[in-house]
Amino acid sequence: MVKAKRPILLIGGLPGNSAEEAMRACAAEVGDLAIGLTDGETNERRFWVLFVAIRAWEPHPDLELVRRPKGIPGMPHYIPTGYNDFYKFRVRSGVDKIEVPTLTYPIEAKSSYLVFRNLRDRGVIPRDTRFQVCIPFPEDAARLFAHSARDMEIMANGYADAAARDVESILHDIPANDLVLQWDINWETLAVAFDDYAGEEPMEYKANGDPMERYLRFVRQLCGPVPKEVVLGLHLCYGDLHHRHFLEPKTLATCVRLANAAASEAGRRIDFVHMPIPRARDDDEYFGPLKDLKIGDSTLYAGLVHYTDGVEGSRRRLERLRKHYAGVVGVATECGMGRRPPDQSFGELLRIHREVVEAI
Repeated sequence: MVKAKRPILLIGGLPGNSAEEAMRACAAEVGDLAIGLTDGETNERRFWVLFVAIRAWEPHPDLELVRRPKGIPGMPHYIPTGYNDFYKFRVRSGVDKIEVPTLTYPIEAKSSYLVFRNLRDRGVIPRDTRFQVCIPFPEDAARLFAHSARDMEIMANGYADAAARDVESILHDIPANDLVLQWDINWETLAVAFDDYAGEEPMEYKANGDPMERYLRFVRQLCGPVPKEVVLGLHLCYGDLHHRHFLEPKTLATCVRLANAAASEAGRRIDFVHMPIPRARDDDEYFGPLKDLKIGDSTLYAGLVHYTDGVEGSRRRLERLRKHYAGVVGVATECGMGRRPPDQSFGELLRIHREVVEAI
């Protein structure tokens, strides 16, 4: 096992009420170790693809609203109570294709990059640290909100086209050699892992076509055109709504399969892949599939850092990983850190990262 040059990945969401607050907190503790710093994904982005529902789907003239979330007292109205309580939309009759001018990620990125540059110029952020942007993959933005398989296909295709344009727009404002672009891949992972059906929302129906073929089509569309100067990565996930996976990963086999396929088909280098490591999984069965991981000298960021068992538990999972993978490794949490319970110190979580990295 080889330690990555930048051995910490901060998934995307970070605690903080502003981009500056989130960046300062991370820069102080792990700024010299993180592959990139995000703006913390504040405002509606704190709740991941709900940002897309609010910014792109709800106002779209070719979609009709089927259901709004019931909501949780004391939280924003768009927060669902569970996986069966998301916004649902239907594509209007007679519509076979929808166009989304922008998902508005470039607006957010441009504003936050100015803050990032200012902090870096003042020495708060280390000089060679990049700015990181994280964008959901197409099925993630469609599966949760689509009323049927047909709706999902049309919405995912429209989203993919918009995401490709948004990346081009982001690169007008952020130099390619200063950018980390991470694709957040949740429902594609679940579709491949569980054959596209779970019998409950949001996997209450099978989507059209083969899930791996859909995944690779979007990998080619959204990764291939990204300039090689951009550090490009995939965050493979199993869901994290209210800190609960939709379905638990049985092993890392699906993540390995998706990583290998992307490395082979993307049309450019995949610089890193993140895989989730549940707190209770420090067994050979879970890590065993890593013997088949073929990503060359790209970095595997293992999502094995957990606040609840700290340095000791995280290092135990790292030692199990060491038995099964000899490539380049870094560490991360299992998913984003933006929605931490109030009794968990963000500074302490970052300190755990740093101490675990010392053991690689």
